[in-house]
Amino acid sequence: MRPPSGKMRLLIVLACSISAWGLAPGRLGLRNRHVAPTSELTSIHSNRSRLQVRAKQSVLGQRATNMKGSHWGSTSLFGTPSRAARTRTLSPLAFLCLILKPSPAKALLTAPPAFNIGKRRILNFIQPFFRSCFSCLRKLNKKNVKAVVYSALAFMTVLNLIEGYRARQRQKVDATSEWGRYSDKPAARGMALSLLMMKLVPYTVLPSVLEFFSGKVKGEDGKYIYDSSDEYKASRPHHLRERGGELFADGLLRLGPLYIKIGQILSCRENLFPDEWIKAMERLQDRVPAKNGKEAWELAYAACPGGKAGFHQTFSDFNDVPLAAASLGQVHRAVLRESGEKVAIKIQRSRLRDIYDKDLALMKKIAKVADSIGKAGKVGGVEQSWEGIFDDAEQILYREIDYRDEADNAKRFATDFGVGLGGKSIPCTAVGEDGKPLSSAAEWVRTPYTYKDISSEKWLVMEYVPSIKINDNARLDEAGVTIEDREYLAEALAHSFLRQFCSNKFFTTDPHPGNLGVETFDDGRPPRLVFYDFGQACSLSDDQAFGILEVVESIIDLDAKRSVTAFQRMGVLKDGADLDKVQAKCQQNYDTGKLKVKKRKRRKGTNEDRNAQLEARIDQSRQALAVSEGFETGEVKDTEVMEYFTLQSEYAFVAPPPPPKDGGGEG
Repeated sequence: MRPPSGKMRLLIVLACSISAWGLAPGRLGLRNRHVAPTSELTSIHSNRSRLQVRAKQSVLGQRATNMKGSHWGSTSLFGTPSRAARTRTLSPLAFLCLILKPSPAKALLTAPPAFNIGKRRILNFIQPFFRSCFSCLRKLNKKNVKAVVYSALAFMTVLNLIEGYRARQRQKVDATSEWGRYSDKPAARGMALSLLMMKLVPYTVLPSVLEFFSGKVKGEDGKYIYDSSDEYKASRPHHLRERGGELFADGLLRLGPLYIKIGQILSCRENLFPDEWIKAMERLQDRVPAKNGKEAWELAYAACPGGKAGFHQTFSDFNDVPLAAASLGQVHRAVLRESGEKVAIKIQRSRLRDIYDKDLALMKKIAKVADSIGKAGKVGGVEQSWEGIFDDAEQILYREIDYRDEADNAKRFATDFGVGLGGKSIPCTAVGEDGKPLSSAAEWVRTPYTYKDISSEKWLVMEYVPSIKINDNARLDEAGVTIEDREYLAEALAHSFLRQFCSNKFFTTDPHPGNLGVETFDDGRPPRLVFYDFGQACSLSDDQAFGILEVVESIIDLDAKRSVTAFQRMGVLKDGADLDKVQAKCQQNYDTGKLKVKKRKRRKGTNEDRNAQLEARIDQSRQALAVSEGFETGEVKDTEVMEYFTLQSEYAFVAPPPPPKDGGGEG
């Protein structure tokens, strides 16, 4: 039997609060009556027994025994309570049943046989309960209203504390256990998020305070300077930041899949968080708690298209310990029975679509509110529609949990680069500006081959391609990857994305370290990049693709006019934008960038005359701009230019999906 819904629980709590005044001493049947001195002790003991009988009869919904003809009726310390008084007493008992059991009805039906009652008895229990509530509502006054409000707040607080405690106990066993509950009850997740933020406050403030009072000096990067790394690792601020990072990563993990994705994005922003926090959030890329053993087998049988029989008919040597796990699923290694090829199977977690339905609906409401609040719709001065971005995000996220779409994306990516099964070269489908097919990139790029015919919505079978995570420097050193090899890999990575943007017009939107690997060879060949996970990908129009290419070329040539033309072609400039001002700002940025480069070279002994000429040129351009535009100074501020830009969803939504590791993509 499922627990009562949130609204039903709220109604029950309010009803209990309204009738809670039944617990008052005078409402329990206690009466301050005169007791005969000669029979005081006998009266107390006898009436205690009779009170126990009455309480049992009240719980069973039976009428209290009529005490007519008994002298105890007038002299008893415990007089016979009225029916209304008994029902008011039962209200708090119902609340206790609600806490101890998911449903009061279930609590009664599952009681021992001696107390097992039928439907009629249950109705006899419930009807007076609500009757007393309405009776209290008819006699409302200021005092009663205040008591009801305070009681309701107390009951809700106790209920939330109990639910929070139970949730923490479940999360100690499985950190993902509350994803469904948080999706069903956004208020519970909001409370968990608020508690997380409060817990993080001391771990964000205290380290800087301790460093300030210890006399440390800040460097150019804003960080306090220590004499050595060992000194910092032994310091109290370091341990506090480590604990804060672990707490933050663990909190995001417990909140749900979308919050894990936020953590994956933040783990790539080293300028926003301390190193200890970045390191802690990196585990969200491929080390989310997964199902092992029997649970992994059950998950596999449920997701496999042919069920248990189809699974054993197609696969063998299934490893129930996952290679990697993240927000959407986990990856296991297996072998194809027919060919003996090693494969990586990505299995989707349960209830993902239901969680996405509720979480994305809530985020879309937040996006509408953000659009309705003037400046909230701007990022860095660039105007965009949050609702439009989340519409596009919604489509991408729903496609991500349909592994058939990921199989199509993976196949297109492989054919665009001319990479086939085993990393071999195949004809390339992407064409260059001259209309001719591009050459295969199999020499420097690889991606796992996808077995689309045996994949499904929640089940993706890929070629097993082991590699080293691209930012795992220790393992790269062990594999003999030199500095020259890493420079080669960096060039290959840049080349691959330029090709995706400008020629393939199709790119993966998740280039974080968890989805990039390095494949090494023992025969002297240079290492090559391995791309995993194509659950999120985006297509570009011809104008967008050529616009990106023109922007890159204009930056290389420091051509401000061509940059503005490229911006127009990409569609990122609003109608009526001041193109002269945008061009002037681009030229200032290029000149300032060259000046910084020249200054760095001047420290190394470069010609100072050329730098003086360059500074004079910048001053002249500023003077000319001041005359032509009527400014007091020729410098154009960022805010004056950014208002002319608009951010399209294709450029805005780049959300990293769950990462792969050791041979399989993870989503």
